[in-house]
Amino acid sequence: MGTDKKTITLYDAGGLIIGVVLLGIPFGVIFDYFWNMVVLSVAWPRIVGRSMGVRIGCGRQIVYCLFITALGVVIDWAYFELTWDTDFGKSAVWAPAMSMPLQLLLLLLPMTMLAMVNFAISYSFLKLERRPAITLGAVMGIFTAPWLLPIVPYVAGWVK
Repeated sequence: MGTDKKTITLYDAGGLIIGVVLLGIPFGVIFDYFWNMVVLSVAWPRIVGRSMGVRIGCGRQIVYCLFITALGVVIDWAYFELTWDTDFGKSAVWAPAMSMPLQLLLLLLPMTMLAMVNFAISYSFLKLERRPAITLGAVMGIFTAPWLLPIVPYVAGWVK
């Protein structure tokens, strides 16, 4: 009987992943929630308030923004995975999966998805009529889209 030596390979994810998960993601989600709240607060009186005289309560606004933030995180993450190659297990390098113009063109996907989600929730949850719900969905889709993902890495010099 021979002795079989079994080995195991351990991978170290490093402090970057822990930092991103523990600090970056929660702060990013909180910032996203407050940004949704700001856009909704500015858009609501201009789109719905004057023409229909409909008011939104603070509780409904909070719940609406929670829904939108949760769905927005999923949509933004999908866009990030589509447009960037990351391998945080081996390095902390972001490499674009495509050119910046193509990333900006593909930004229409999350923008459209965010608009549709905002329309659906404002139509069903906030009980808006169809036309103001479509307008609110479009405004929220445009202003809450992940615009920073295709712009900041290039402006900051992280990508050449």
